[in-house]
Amino acid sequence: MENQNSLKSEGFAVHTDVYKGITIDSKDQDFKDDAEFDQCLTNAIPKWQEKRVRGLWVKIDVKHSSLVPVCAKHGFDFNHAQPGYVMMTRWLSTEQNRLPEYANQYLGVAGIVINDKGEMLVIQERFNVVAPHWKLPGGLADKGEDIAQTAKREVYEETGIEAEFVSVICFRHQHNFRFGCSDFYFVCLMKPVGGEIRPCPHEIAACKWIDVDEFLSNPHLQPNLKLIVESYKNRQKNGNVGIIPQPSLHYNKKSYVNIYSIQQLNQ
Repeated sequence: MENQNSLKSEGFAVHTDVYKGITIDSKDQDFKDDAEFDQCLTNAIPKWQEKRVRGLWVKIDVKHSSLVPVCAKHGFDFNHAQPGYVMMTRWLSTEQNRLPEYANQYLGVAGIVINDKGEMLVIQERFNVVAPHWKLPGGLADKGEDIAQTAKREVYEETGIEAEFVSVICFRHQHNFRFGCSDFYFVCLMKPVGGEIRPCPHEIAACKWIDVDEFLSNPHLQPNLKLIVESYKNRQKNGNVGIIPQPSLHYNKKSYVNIYSIQQLNQ
């Protein structure tokens, strides 16, 4: 799907990629009806196989959803769906299927917000009525959002406290999360810079500042959360270091990416 070129192939407007794959976008086509699209696929697929095209992608706009059963009839299967379209694929090569799966990881971010008194900001979720407990504010990253941005946004949205990113303390990686996907959960050290506690009425039942040692002494504290907060305390003992991002020029020489590494902190 990367580095695509546009051209005409076997009656279709297509995009080719460096992996000898072809993408057909339904919005780019000029067929009078589904039957014509169906017939063109019937004619084109054997020719693409002769030309050793390895894989086919069909991006079906929601306005052309009647093409889904047409593509399924020709051996296409679902790869993923997003608002407005569904992507279907078919592997043509005799070698092992190399078409990449769609994104299968969630990215969650939480903030350990520590005030000048050494207290930590904690919340209780509104809908966790089975076993309510205090936890760190946080949530899922939005598309195009860096870890530090997510931490700042989530802390503010859930608690009303404005906080600045200091460093990444640790992260968790678990599997078989929502919809069978895996989950990365980054925990960031944050410094409060303004605002007052104002729990989000839609998601949060309660919010407060609590002494870190008091929090750790809770006999009902979840083991993974205890380990995360202990990681913060270990950082305090072992020097003022943290995992922070540095911008680095991308290989395309047009944009920058963040490289996270352990560095000495200024504060």
